[in-house]
Amino acid sequence: MPCLSILNCRPEPACSALFPHAECDYTSCMRVGVIFFSMWCLLAPGVVPATEQSPHELYDAIKALRVDPSNVYRVAPANHIQLRRGDAVLSFDEGTLAFFSPLDGQITGAVFSGRGHVLAAPRDPVEKQQMGHFLGAPVLDQEFISGYLRFTDDTAAELLRQFRAANLAVQTDASVGAQWDSAVTQLNPSYTLRILFDRLSPNPKPCFYAGLEGVATGPFDVVLDAQRDEPFLLGQFRKAGGKSFYDVWTSHQVPDSPALPAPFRALHYSIETTISLNNSLDATASVRLRAETGTERVLAFQLSRALTIDSVTGEHGESLPFFQNEGMSLQERSTRGNDYLDVVLPQAPAGHQEFTLHFHYRGNVIQDAGNGVLFVGARESWYPHLGDSAEFSGYDLLLRWPRKLRLIATGSKLEEHEEREYHAGHWKTEKPTSVAGFNLGEYASAPVASEARSIEVYANRELEEDLRKRLSSQDVSALIFPSARLGSASAGHLVVSSPMSASPADALKQLGKEIDSSIRFYETFSGPFPFHDLSVSQIPGTFGQGWPGLLYVSTYSFLRPEAQQRAGLSTAGQEHFTELVPYHEVAHQWWGNVVAWSSYRDQWIDEAIANYLAVLFADTKKNPDHTLRVWLTRYRQQLVEKLPGATEAAGDTGALILGSRLNSSKSPNGYEDIIYSKGSWIVHMLREMLRQPGARNPDARFTALLQTLVTKYAYRALSTDDLRHEVEAVMTPGMDLEGGRSMEWFFEEWVRGTGIPHYRVEFTAHHTEKGYQIRGKLFQTGVPRSFVASVPLYAGGAGHNALLGAVVAAGPETSFRFVVPNLPRKIVIDPQMTLLCTSE
Repeated sequence: MPCLSILNCRPEPACSALFPHAECDYTSCMRVGVIFFSMWCLLAPGVVPATEQSPHELYDAIKALRVDPSNVYRVAPANHIQLRRGDAVLSFDEGTLAFFSPLDGQITGAVFSGRGHVLAAPRDPVEKQQMGHFLGAPVLDQEFISGYLRFTDDTAAELLRQFRAANLAVQTDASVGAQWDSAVTQLNPSYTLRILFDRLSPNPKPCFYAGLEGVATGPFDVVLDAQRDEPFLLGQFRKAGGKSFYDVWTSHQVPDSPALPAPFRALHYSIETTISLNNSLDATASVRLRAETGTERVLAFQLSRALTIDSVTGEHGESLPFFQNEGMSLQERSTRGNDYLDVVLPQAPAGHQEFTLHFHYRGNVIQDAGNGVLFVGARESWYPHLGDSAEFSGYDLLLRWPRKLRLIATGSKLEEHEEREYHAGHWKTEKPTSVAGFNLGEYASAPVASEARSIEVYANRELEEDLRKRLSSQDVSALIFPSARLGSASAGHLVVSSPMSASPADALKQLGKEIDSSIRFYETFSGPFPFHDLSVSQIPGTFGQGWPGLLYVSTYSFLRPEAQQRAGLSTAGQEHFTELVPYHEVAHQWWGNVVAWSSYRDQWIDEAIANYLAVLFADTKKNPDHTLRVWLTRYRQQLVEKLPGATEAAGDTGALILGSRLNSSKSPNGYEDIIYSKGSWIVHMLREMLRQPGARNPDARFTALLQTLVTKYAYRALSTDDLRHEVEAVMTPGMDLEGGRSMEWFFEEWVRGTGIPHYRVEFTAHHTEKGYQIRGKLFQTGVPRSFVASVPLYAGGAGHNALLGAVVAAGPETSFRFVVPNLPRKIVIDPQMTLLCTSE
């Protein structure tokens, strides 16, 4: 379920990407006054009854907990009260610490006002780099003046032991509760589900959360949650440019944290949906599931906050408790609700037991862009979708929609008929897919004749309202387009011509032919096209997404160059939408919809391969402005340049494996800047290292690598380590820079590292009997001293370059020596662009 967005790939809060089971409240009052802090969302599945209370009654009781005025402690500097949680040590040096009132004897929270200190240092180099990126140093060394703590671990018992050891007596102070009451009332709902589920679980996975008010950093969070794949987290909520971000300073595993298996797997989805004349939908979904661990009782589903669940029932029609944005008004749901639904089973199913859940829900996820242009906004969450992982399931879709519209969907269409004022259609997936979707509109369409597959392109005859206004505007200032940096930072030259009409439907046939051509090109690298049907649909905005057998392609990709220009696109923007976006999404039919990613740290693989293949396809068109060299040059420039106000180049923002974490308040477009540009270069470098110049098929090794990935990892997850192992299986001796037939050096430097190497060369030439002896030094900067690379050097001559050889640069300075027949006028560093670098 990948996408190529001009603003963000899969635009979503970082919270839902890293903490999928969440009840999000991003801004909350922390204490009396003007202090605000963020919360990093938490939730853990797994529940069994511990009391006679129903889940909702227990939820209400936990949410209602407040500070206990009779359980207050005064801490002095000599008391040395500390908590070690993960890689952080929290010291409460001086002030007041008060516990929450217990529930059935269990204390789940505390508040602190006074003076404290936190010290934390991650071990992993990638996480150290991120700490330095946000804090200016690879360590958190910060004083704080207040804190809100919630926990299901032994925090309360540990603090009480330290209080007794320090001879601190409990006190009663009603003013503490009064001071914190308003803040606690606001904050508690954000943590209630996490505490509820862990409290009732037969296999609890303890968590600790501290929201601290840092003296220098402002509000930040310390999290240790055994339910997370990466239990330890430091971060803070920030706003930049009118947008909200959660800056993850570090998120990583801790020693002895076991990998947690998914407790449930979705085997099949049966969805029946009616879309009414006002575009709202009423739907039922039956999800066939299998319990994997046999110890859990809560299931977390994605579901748009715009949808309301009416009921969830089990196998025998019994009503099941569920939680969806509890206690929120419609306005609150739209601003701070989340897109998750949690369902509580009566008991934990036995391991490998299969069962079915039935959902009835309604709401509106179809957006109107004006001028009659519709599109599905919640493309990933218009139905209850289990979890966030790339699990593959079967889908059966029965859809009804107004007769005036045309609708396309994932899977093969089995039949379509009319039902009074509605159309009704039945789609079924032939192969497992990780997601299902649909799109609709007053479409014109054009099929592409092909024996191997069915391709049809759909587009509205009218433009969305915002774009229509752009095209009809006579005011140049109204035509400024927030163009993507993908390709070039240049704004381009805008030519204002007379008003013109444009219809996305005008491009249907030509776009369809190009998409069919791209499929045939990709098949040489990735193997046969994986689906029988491919529907291509227009979507308003500046992004694209590639669902299995269904593409969402930006309106801009349907427009002629003159209309694109008048809409405000720069030259690079026009090339981006015309040459890359549609074909990037086509490549995702293999890379993302057949080969999935293991976690957010591995999504770069599918995006990078899809984008690089799209660039290769653009190169086949022999347009001198759209060649592979042109795109690679633009990507390199994008990585090394500094944006206005930035303190570092985009290439230094963070490592590829940070995935969605690359988007932050310091780098709002970091994901796009790094994943597509650097990712494409990495795939290119692997291809170049595997090339066999002079062979009948120079790309034979590279093609074998891609086809092995598609075959071996079909309909399952591919990790970065998996990719390294597969590269090592086909690597050449020249790629073995550190011995042991290992590509660890490459992945350490390019995937887990930051920075782009810069090279310059100094040399002298001495005539001998055998020719000219060249002695020189290759200087390497911009990367760590441990960085190694094979750098091709060429002798520059009259109109051509002759290869001298490759120098393995190791450290800041590497000596080399060559003997050549002719005296070189200069030495040129990698003119064939096989290495991501800059040079003098």
